Amino acid sequence: MYQFVISVLYFTIAGLFAVCWFALKKWKSRLHTYLFFFCVSNLVYDTGCLLELRSINQETYVTALKMAYLGRIWIGLSLFLFLVELCYIFIPGYLITAAAVIHVIIYATILDIERNDLYYNYMEFAMEGDFPKLLHSGGPLYYLLTALNLFYTVGGVFLITRKFIREKSEIAKKRYFLITIAIFAVGGTYVIYFFKLIPLARKFDVTVIGFAVCVVLLLVAIIKFGMLDATAAAKNYVVDELSEAVITVDSEGKITFFNKPAEKLFPELGDKLMGDDPDPELLKDVCDILESGEPLKLNGKIYTPKANRLTEDEKNVGTLYTLTDDSEHYRYMDELRAQMQIADEANEAKSQFLANMSHEIRTPINAVLGFNEMILRECKGAKDPEEETDSDTAISNIGSYAVNIKNAGSNLLSIINGILDISKIEAGRMDIVDAPYALSSLLNDVSNMVFFKAKEKGLEFTVDVDENLPDELCGDKARIRQVITNILANAVKYTDKGSVRLTVRGQEDMKIEPGQLLNLKIEVKDTGIGMKEEDIDKLFTKFQRLDLTHNSTIEGTGLGLAISRQLMNMMGGNIKVESKYGEGSTFVMELPQKIVSIEPVGDFKTRFEKDLKEAKSSEEVFMAPDAHILVVDDTRVNLTVARGLLKNTGIRIDTAASGSEAIEKTLKETYDLILMDQRMPGMDGTQALKVIRDQEKGKNLDTPVICLTADAIIGAKERYIAEGFSDYLAKPINNHELLQIMTMHLPQDKIIR
Repeated sequence: MYQFVISVLYFTIAGLFAVCWFALKKWKSRLHTYLFFFCVSNLVYDTGCLLELRSINQETYVTALKMAYLGRIWIGLSLFLFLVELCYIFIPGYLITAAAVIHVIIYATILDIERNDLYYNYMEFAMEGDFPKLLHSGGPLYYLLTALNLFYTVGGVFLITRKFIREKSEIAKKRYFLITIAIFAVGGTYVIYFFKLIPLARKFDVTVIGFAVCVVLLLVAIIKFGMLDATAAAKNYVVDELSEAVITVDSEGKITFFNKPAEKLFPELGDKLMGDDPDPELLKDVCDILESGEPLKLNGKIYTPKANRLTEDEKNVGTLYTLTDDSEHYRYMDELRAQMQIADEANEAKSQFLANMSHEIRTPINAVLGFNEMILRECKGAKDPEEETDSDTAISNIGSYAVNIKNAGSNLLSIINGILDISKIEAGRMDIVDAPYALSSLLNDVSNMVFFKAKEKGLEFTVDVDENLPDELCGDKARIRQVITNILANAVKYTDKGSVRLTVRGQEDMKIEPGQLLNLKIEVKDTGIGMKEEDIDKLFTKFQRLDLTHNSTIEGTGLGLAISRQLMNMMGGNIKVESKYGEGSTFVMELPQKIVSIEPVGDFKTRFEKDLKEAKSSEEVFMAPDAHILVVDDTRVNLTVARGLLKNTGIRIDTAASGSEAIEKTLKETYDLILMDQRMPGMDGTQALKVIRDQEKGKNLDTPVICLTADAIIGAKERYIAEGFSDYLAKPINNHELLQIMTMHLPQDKIIR
């Protein structure tokens, strides 16, 4: 038996040298470090054991014992750390350091074992056959080391057994099986030696036999199953340490692999879904979830599943599923949606405020301008040209005041319109709506508007339109009219004497055909104050006004040109300007428009002059004493204004202060025209209109109904006409526009010109 033990020790030492060689040869990680440390500790321990067996007295035995413990003190710790690393378990560095310090302290007491009783409190050398032995009783540190080694052994057995059970790779499973047997061999011999379960354990430390078995199995695991293959170990480690859950399913629909994150999400993977007889219903449920691609809520987090087909030699061998934790992404998206909702609500509140502000401000402006118009008329009718009196002077002064009121009201209205438009553009809610329109009609509208303003300042206004331009184009008529009107109004505003000229041309040498794009060139030239060269770049900036020293008396917010440029950009066009300070400016607008029909505009200048005469004539002599109309408005002042504006026409006027009152009157009377306010309490204008149109045997089923509203935002007219109104008139009511719209909708046989 003695020679057997000696042979085992020599064999173990040789094996340990081999393991150290492999560890040094492939040294790439802590796994190799801990294995090498374990082997060196074993080498020292086995060498000490050999010396113990050669001892002839207590002194030589104790010396050999000290050498043996130099290795043995570290064997349990190094083996445990090796297993921890092999199983990818994280242990904080401070715990490893603390354990190492305890082992150093224990070994320090062993070095001075003869002079203290901390490790052995009793020692006596004896021979039992060929085996020298040291009879002893343990001290406190002896039992501490024994407890630590038991912990390392039990902990190592638990870790490697669990790893073996959970491993899915066949090769890795065999590797862990060998290591499991090796650890059981070490643990088993340790228990045998500690409790002296066999006769040999009473003579010698039989754990050397357990370590011999362990070394053999480690060599097999290293050589045959690549235990120290860093690539294979890294792959398993990396897959398990991924934040994504990974599951593989073979072509037969069986789960063949999953990593740690997947096991946390689906705890039933190991027990019910792996192996040859998985739970079919549960397996189908899991696969359906993975195949759906729909976000999956688990453990308070949101995962996104993704499937990748696995192929080998162009054949489908299975599917790799990954579940990515996208909780942060969804949280960010939820926060973003919440912020967007807040922004939209704030923007909606701003838009609602602007709409309400528009209505509230326009209502008193309507009264101011309406009464002002009546003041002007009364002054004009009351003055006797053959006699100049103090009364005449007073009336003349009132007329002058009224002119100032009219100008101030018009400027205020222009400011409100500009603020509404720029707010709508900045909110991204200004839309370009293309539709067929007549170019001649558009130019006639803007020319009529500007002509009277130019005439008031004593300016010459001329229009030059290429007769060969196609008349029917496709674009946003309202936006184009707004831009041209802004530029023309600016030209008149900053010109005190001379002229303003509007020129409209098309692209030269262009073949005019339906569907082609026409590059419309619109030029506005004035003889006004002009601009300095350094100020031209600031011209289209919001709220920017130039040369305030000379222009301080000219009213405005500086929004008109900023709005015009943005609208032109939205329509694919542009605005350029040339100017000489003190001599005048030229604005050139280029705008692509689609040709609808090749019918030319013709002689626009002659037609425009004729229309001016007819408009002026119709406004001055328009009478309709046989016409009967109904004016509906919840504001009494507006009803008075309407009566005053239409006083000279002789029209019979009924009034109603609400939608319900208007309905009652339409049941009793037949009207030639109804002027309906839109915004009224209880029943608004649109609701009242629908009731009037649906009245059984009603007297006003076909009567034209004109919408009167302070809702002057672009697009409002089209919206109200779509609701069923015959036409639309924005407040404050312009006398010229009111008379013009009435001549369009009143029966022509009742109009006396």
